[in-house]
Amino acid sequence: MAKGVKILERKFSDIEKQLSAFIAFVDTFVEDDKEVLSFKLSQFDRLNAKYESVKEEIFTSLSDLEFNNFDGKITTCNKHIEKLKVRLKSLNLKYSKNNNETGSNTVSNVTKPCFRLPELSLPQFNGDIETWFIFKEQFKEIIENCGLNVKQKLQYLQSCLIGIGKHVQTVDDIYDSLFLALEQRFENKRLIINKHINALLMLKYEKFRGDSNVDLRNLVDTCTKHLRALKLLNIEHNTFSELLLIQLVMQVLDTETKRLFEMTLESTDIPKWDDFLAFLNKRCLFLENLPSAGTKDKQNFKDSPRHKSFILHTDANVDKNVSFVL
Repeated sequence: MAKGVKILERKFSDIEKQLSAFIAFVDTFVEDDKEVLSFKLSQFDRLNAKYESVKEEIFTSLSDLEFNNFDGKITTCNKHIEKLKVRLKSLNLKYSKNNNETGSNTVSNVTKPCFRLPELSLPQFNGDIETWFIFKEQFKEIIENCGLNVKQKLQYLQSCLIGIGKHVQTVDDIYDSLFLALEQRFENKRLIINKHINALLMLKYEKFRGDSNVDLRNLVDTCTKHLRALKLLNIEHNTFSELLLIQLVMQVLDTETKRLFEMTLESTDIPKWDDFLAFLNKRCLFLENLPSAGTKDKQNFKDSPRHKSFILHTDANVDKNVSFVL
């Protein structure tokens, strides 16, 4: 029975990891992700079915003592799955309406064989190790749920590789072999994590103008991009890491922005990253709504008094230069 428990633990651990990936997808969802939303729903349904099967094994094959090791985990997973069901379907409904799609059969339609890909752009991979996991997730969601045969999958994979990624070769000219070669070449999780963390640490060296909405927006987008990538790698931030990140960004900000943020805090409360990010986004909107310096200068020039000079001739035949304000 001990061997059976170990197997169930591995199965359950794999389900937990996949659930974490779904939570990260929903938490960091942006409009560009809507193209793969229906595939995510299909993938989630399969994960849910797998979870129910493993849960049934746990209920029926384990003793009370062995079951105690899974009880708390099952409760947590049940909560996550129910929340994900609501959030994923809500997102799907929202973007289905926007695209004038009717009915709620999107998920069932995805599983039907389609020998021609839907009208959407496939992700590309240029050999940048930082983008490998994002490419892998998006590509597999689209291709492996579309009923394509291995030759078609290979053709689509090859068409998505550019730059250094295109130079990866394999002895066997088949889809699985090429994908494995890409994983062996670029799936260095520790290196990728280090690159994202180093990019965040280098923020303090960025040149930043306090009154520039472009600079501030780039700063926010850079932080969001790297944090999202780390979350996809199951690296969650906690209170300590949030404080460090806030301090890193604060070193870049101008005095006025720092002062305004301090005014949002109550007494000596510890700031949270989400609140800090919301403040920065609000600050961006404020700066974007202000007229640019160039516009101000033009307006000031337009509204300023203009002088014209005239030559007056006196009886003494002496020219005098007189200015009039118009």
